[in-house]
Formats: sequence, C-alpha cells, structure tokens
Amino acid sequence: MKAVLAPAPLDDAPNLAAWLHHARPAAARLAQEAVTSAGLAPYDRVSQLNVLVQLEHLMTYPDVRTAVARGALRLSGWWFDIASGDMYAYRPASHTFAVIDRRLAEQLIGRD
Repeated sequence: MKAVLAPAPLDDAPNLAAWLHHARPAAARLAQEAVTSAGLAPYDRVSQLNVLVQLEHLMTYPDVRTAVARGALRLSGWWFDIASGDMYAYRPASHTFAVIDRRLAEQLIGRD
C-alpha cells in the first residue's frame, strides 16, 4: 500500500502495477473517510479502505446483490495486520475494524 500512496513508475513490473491499480480508489478516499482504525499509518488505513472498496465492488454483481438481499450470502471484510499478527473484521454498525477474538468470531459465523 505504500506504493499506492507514493506511486512510482513500475515499467519493469507491469503485473504489480495492474494489481496496485485496484487500490487506487481506496487511496483517493483516504482523506475523506473516517471508517478506518484511528492511529494507523496511512498505508494501513488505505489497506483497510481497500477492503471496503472491494466489498462495494462485489456488490456491483447482480447475483451477489440478490444473494445478500435474500440472506443466502453474507459478505465480511477482513484485514490482517502483518506487524501484530491480528486479524480484524469490518463492523458496519460502528464503521470500524475490530480484532477478531472468540466472541466476534462466533458472531461472524452466526453462533451468537
């Protein structure tokens, strides 16, 4: 995500450049959105925003939208913090990412 925030020519890595292209909308939203975890470095915030952008992208598919509306499919956005080893899940009600502990894991799989 650092490369998304400080773009440099990637002429020798076209596949990487193409992959990073998908995170550009998240970088563009960085200054406008407060849904990411406070206190994170900008590249981690972009990474979290990218999770949300990709969820939005999935919802552009009619079959996905229909399945979600019927309750046959639930989408969940997860973010992995490499530095700490913690896994986070996006919580739409609070517009935050929360560490996935046992309680949250049970909620995510519908056992609460």
